[in-house]
Amino acid sequence: MALNLLLLSFISLSFCGVVSAEDSVLSPAVLAQQEADRVTGLPGQPPVKLKHYVGYVTVSETHGRALFYWFFEATHNPEKQPVLLWLNGGN
Repeated sequence: MALNLLLLSFISLSFCGVVSAEDSVLSPAVLAQQEADRVTGLPGQPPVKLKHYVGYVTVSETHGRALFYWFFEATHNPEKQPVLLWLNGGN
């Protein structure tokens, strides 16, 4: 459990570094994966102007463990906004 939290913290901090680095350029593969995770609409819901992404972060391929995420980009100046990570408990 502690190892999973440590790994998740590392992943989160790595992601924050990528998001806040204005002068970094993401590879085409990373950009393609981001676009694949982008939500373009939800059934029965009106369209929204904000960008949001959904997917899984692999924690352990060996044990088939992954964490679900739903990321909502800031509507104003997203390059300069902090990222908030909210985790709920589980087994």
